[in-house]
Amino acid sequence: MSFLQKYPVPLKELLLAPVIFRAGLPALGHVPLVSGAGLRDLAEFGGFSDGAFRTAMSRLRSSGLVRTHTDSKGVVRYEPDGLTQSLRQSVMGRPQRPPGFQLVLFSFKAGDGRERQVVREALRLHGFQKLAQNAYLAGRVETAELAALFAREGLEDHVFFFTCEPDDTKAFQRRLASVFDLAARAKVLARFHDELVGFLTAPGLTDVEFGRRFLYSGPAHFRVTWVDEPPLPPEALPADYPLSSLLGLLESIGAHRAGALQRYFARTHV
Repeated sequence: MSFLQKYPVPLKELLLAPVIFRAGLPALGHVPLVSGAGLRDLAEFGGFSDGAFRTAMSRLRSSGLVRTHTDSKGVVRYEPDGLTQSLRQSVMGRPQRPPGFQLVLFSFKAGDGRERQVVREALRLHGFQKLAQNAYLAGRVETAELAALFAREGLEDHVFFFTCEPDDTKAFQRRLASVFDLAARAKVLARFHDELVGFLTAPGLTDVEFGRRFLYSGPAHFRVTWVDEPPLPPEALPADYPLSSLLGLLESIGAHRAGALQRYFARTHV
């Protein structure tokens, strides 16, 4: 089974990957801004149909996740907007975030399925994990953009944010480890680490092939190490827990192959 089959990613998250990496990696500061042609190339690499790509692009432009402008050659360019910046800051700021937790409670009527899904999806992308029915937990992340999103959707009266002080007791930490099954998570993370390294360091990769693989790895890494990862403080994790070896891995590989990434963007995002 290939890496893409083992770690499928939603098309929306795949299309955001070049936008986020272009804005966040210093080595890409002078390459062309993301274009529709480059996004189509990545979608095709991910195995998505042209129809799925067109639909996803339409939704992306109206999602508030990106902003666009047309350059002097008439090419539409894509950059991150507020919510995408918030997601990136939440992920990148994880090692420095203060102790404690964010708890979110929400309440809807039985027929409010769409509204409930909007809240769940936004919380999931920001690293919140379900703790109990209609209760989600994360580390201390910035929630201003989340609150703004819920306000735009008319949901602010249904969602409640609480900041919780850390509980350093061994009993509480053991309870969290049990609730989120850290032993099973450790195996998932170790396997993903090895398969990701193999995917990105396979011999003979051209610049274009490496660029496609690297950008695909972004949302796969995001899903495994952020969306699916329990939002626990470092002191609640086992000493040999393999998350730390994954957190800087993409940045390290990207810096090592910076020239290949620059040539990939120059060739595909025209």
